[in-house]
Amino acid sequence: MEMKSRAVKLFCAIAESGSLLAASNKLNLSSSAASRMLSQLEDRLGVKLFERGNKQLVLSEEGSNFYRVAHEAMKAWKVLEDYSAHRKAKRRLLRTAVMARHCSDVTLPAITKVLKRHEKVLKVTIDIHNSRDMYYSKYSHPFDIGFGTLLSDHDDLEKRIMAQLPMRLVVSKQNPLSAKDIVAPSDYRDENFILLSHDMLERKLTDTLTPNLSEDQVVGEISSTQVALRMVKRNAGVHITDLLAAISVSDDCKAIPIDVPLTIPFSVFWPKSDKGLNEEAKECISEIAESIEKVGIPLTNFGKSFLKKSASNQAQL
Repeated sequence: MEMKSRAVKLFCAIAESGSLLAASNKLNLSSSAASRMLSQLEDRLGVKLFERGNKQLVLSEEGSNFYRVAHEAMKAWKVLEDYSAHRKAKRRLLRTAVMARHCSDVTLPAITKVLKRHEKVLKVTIDIHNSRDMYYSKYSHPFDIGFGTLLSDHDDLEKRIMAQLPMRLVVSKQNPLSAKDIVAPSDYRDENFILLSHDMLERKLTDTLTPNLSEDQVVGEISSTQVALRMVKRNAGVHITDLLAAISVSDDCKAIPIDVPLTIPFSVFWPKSDKGLNEEAKECISEIAESIEKVGIPLTNFGKSFLKKSASNQAQL
């Protein structure tokens, strides 16, 4: 049985509203037609997508997994439906993928500078991702260039490291640790921690800095570094992140160096199928390289080549 896009749209609408009636109204379907379409989709997949009860449909475990893929697929389908309109546009398009960790303070300012520099001829799309979602997102959100701490490996992406970012312990100024200029793991072994979600690769990296942390010390698991830092600001616990992400901490917090030589790579990446990077993409790399250097983080040779704005080096990409 062929999988219909309308059935997937219906599934997403039910998942987001929790109501078959609301979803059917949104898609101009009768309740009976919507119910039949949902049953056919479940038969096609061979799984039960919802737990039924109390007049509300709740995603099953299989349904939650399918929703992540279906939601991205429907966004891509919308792009296909609007393809003719996009094709007629006169502006050049720069499609970017941005890892959420450094979005607000590093990558978005760089992309905005490039956009304003070419405001009469350029349009940008910015898709913000968690690294754990890139396997799905890169297909439903095609991009010309991406930036961030992409730790996962992708055979179809060219990935170059711009800098190795040193780790920091971020604490509230109310925390006695804020008086220290450097900390060892033994200094924070009794602290309450706000950690990234356990399925994120960044979490697996920082776990090496908290080897003896008990489960009772974990007061929060968050999928966003910036949200975790906001919780630190309110003295809910401490958080380990990299120096570049920590530049957003306010005067209420302090980012303290850790005496363990651990870093996380900040990379630029793009599809291997592309012939090379366009000039606007290279300008974005240059702006980000300058931002990283201003914070005092050493750049790799790749990153340095963009500081010099060397046309001969960049032309090889």
